[in-house]
Amino acid sequence: MVSIRHGFAWMAMAQGSLFVLQFVISILVARLLGPYEMGIFAIALSIVGLLSIIRSFGLGSYLIRAPELTRSVVATVFTINAGLAIMVALAIVAFSLLGGTLLKEPGVRDLLMVMAIMPLLGIFDMIPFAVIERRGDFRTVAIVNIVRYSVANLSTLAFAYAGHSYMSLGYGQVIGSAIAVVLNNLVVRRSVSIRLGLENWRDVMKFGTQMLTISAIAGLQGRIADLVLAKALGLAAFGIFSRASSLTGVVWENFQVVVLRVLFTDFAEQRRQKRSLRHSYLRLTEVLTGLLWPAFIGISVVSGPLVMALFGQDWLGAVVPLSILAVSTAIFVLIIIAQDIYIVSNATARQTRLEVIRAPISLALFSIGCLISLEAAAAMKVVEAVVVVAMYRRDLERMTDTSWSDYVPIYGRGLLLTAAATLPAAMVMTAYGWSPSTPLAAVLGGVAAGGVVWFAALWALRHPLYEEVQRLLRQVQSRLRPAPPPPA
Repeated sequence: MVSIRHGFAWMAMAQGSLFVLQFVISILVARLLGPYEMGIFAIALSIVGLLSIIRSFGLGSYLIRAPELTRSVVATVFTINAGLAIMVALAIVAFSLLGGTLLKEPGVRDLLMVMAIMPLLGIFDMIPFAVIERRGDFRTVAIVNIVRYSVANLSTLAFAYAGHSYMSLGYGQVIGSAIAVVLNNLVVRRSVSIRLGLENWRDVMKFGTQMLTISAIAGLQGRIADLVLAKALGLAAFGIFSRASSLTGVVWENFQVVVLRVLFTDFAEQRRQKRSLRHSYLRLTEVLTGLLWPAFIGISVVSGPLVMALFGQDWLGAVVPLSILAVSTAIFVLIIIAQDIYIVSNATARQTRLEVIRAPISLALFSIGCLISLEAAAAMKVVEAVVVVAMYRRDLERMTDTSWSDYVPIYGRGLLLTAAATLPAAMVMTAYGWSPSTPLAAVLGGVAAGGVVWFAALWALRHPLYEEVQRLLRQVQSRLRPAPPPPA
């Protein structure tokens, strides 16, 4: 547990600093580019994501889960990964020519040509990164991430200021990927191998095919949903929806980086030792609901002033979608680590069957919403979240040796903490008629008051989060305490 906490600490430090940087850069870039340019990038990113499903073999997870990293295993993974990366790069180039004509937007074509470089860089990054994570060296992971995304974000901003419009977003991503390749290979230079081989191809392909199927189903549904929204409501509306999604997504993604990669390594080790995940999973659920539910519902409550302060008057169309999407994300918290539980439990075949059912339902719901309005499309994400959680619940209980009765008190405490954290801000918004122009000082005061009440509730409930804060404070105090003088 000590190493896990150290991993959390390093990842939290890295993602916390990057969270602030990304927020600042996204605000500046949004003010420089506007909804139309952001819509072009969002479409290009969706196309890249759609084509990159080919690479969703989970090869990094395979290396982390493998009992031993033999030369033949590493060579097989490198060979398969390289072949997939080249296929994706060629597909992106081909689609840049066809897609630019189809959408009648040359900007999408030009951006895709630049972003085709990224999968080629991934050929030389995947194995070093997986080796670092398998070692549990999250200090190195944190440092590389800080350098990578700092350079990427600052490069994007510099190119935007220089007048490169939507292309600046692609340039920034490519530069960040190149930085990561160099740093990860330097860290594990003695373990770097570009040796080709297919000795273990059957086992790798079996695992990879299962992961690809899962990712393909989910990824295709998500990317097609993006294209449906852009076609039904226009690029400007898609840019607004993407901006609203990014505000909740940046919290979600940064938290996943902090928690899931560390926990996946730990859960894989527990499974190798034939240990139950019950205690770890229940504690994790209580921590997540106590922390993320207040965060996302808080975003929903102050969505108006948040959008106004960050992006300005032109982006007010994102207020209602953001408020709704924050609620849907809070619901998805309940299955935030489901993917990793299926992987370490060797149950990816079961997850594939569930995804076959889930994807068309989700796409149909979202498409119906797109035919009505942007707000209706966001509302369908809430319905989707409820459906998916219901579908996954029984499997997660079985794989973690838990039952519904274990979660009832946990969810109850999570709801209580959420109410305590968000009620002061909700009272402020009510007093000002829920206006996006609510004074920022008043909003911040409500948020701060909610934080105080939330922490008091943690103490009153003797919540695991409170225990972790106490442990952290004791460690800080012990390090700040002066060392005793040496004996005479």
